[in-house]
Amino acid sequence: MSDHRFEAMGCEIVVGGGTPVEHLAIERLFHERDLVFSRFIPKSELNGVNASAGRLVFVSQLFADTLRVALRAADETEGLVEPTIGAALEAAGYTRDFSLLAPDPQPPGRPPAASPVLVLGRLVGLRPGVTLDLNGVVKSLAVDDAVALLSDDGFVSAGGDLAARGELTVELPGGEAVSLRRGALATSGNTERRWLRAGRVQHHLIDPRTGLPATSPWAQVTACGANCLAADIAAKAGFLLGERGPDWLDERGIPARFLTGDGAVTPNSAWRRSMREALACI
Repeated sequence: MSDHRFEAMGCEIVVGGGTPVEHLAIERLFHERDLVFSRFIPKSELNGVNASAGRLVFVSQLFADTLRVALRAADETEGLVEPTIGAALEAAGYTRDFSLLAPDPQPPGRPPAASPVLVLGRLVGLRPGVTLDLNGVVKSLAVDDAVALLSDDGFVSAGGDLAARGELTVELPGGEAVSLRRGALATSGNTERRWLRAGRVQHHLIDPRTGLPATSPWAQVTACGANCLAADIAAKAGFLLGERGPDWLDERGIPARFLTGDGAVTPNSAWRRSMREALACI
């Protein structure tokens, strides 16, 4: 059976294996998450929450749970994978679906600082001016939930995030391939979602320490995890940490492969160990 493909969350989703009924369920899952978490769907729940900054708002259980995951990711990455970067993305010019972005002669705006978020059960409170963007965890969570819908071996891939049931050969950025025995891989970088503002290249990976698109020696970072969420958070952190990325992920036992713009590959020690018997992300 050929792979099942569809568009959601601004990228192509590929499902390997599964039945037609499972394919429909996976499509529904991604489209439902888009309706909740997209910044580019005016009536999404995310936009409703952002519009309510300055007061408490009652949210769905899915939204509350996902926001908690995002806040844990911020804690685990020492504030690097941060959910309150929505205003910084807008300041950089990421104000509409990427496929609709065009060069903008206006310079980037002044990015606001990150700010604490209050979550009490299903009540969420943002300070005035704070804008959430949960894409740091939403897509990878959807991949994990989607692959769980497969009744047999297969995989789900979404814009650099991949989770599999059963062994799978995966092509990596730069042309190398690995055999993923279990778990997930995620790639994060600045080579795809790029645009011009006032003649300067902008991209979607915001460094919360500056509020600006991150300056990193890496073009793409691929990390391995027990699930896609863990892999994606690690890949983003590795990219944002720049030269510290390989050692920081090694300290946490996370295999990662770092690729520069000219194609040079730097695997960390955990990645080299994993490669001895193929990647086993546990």
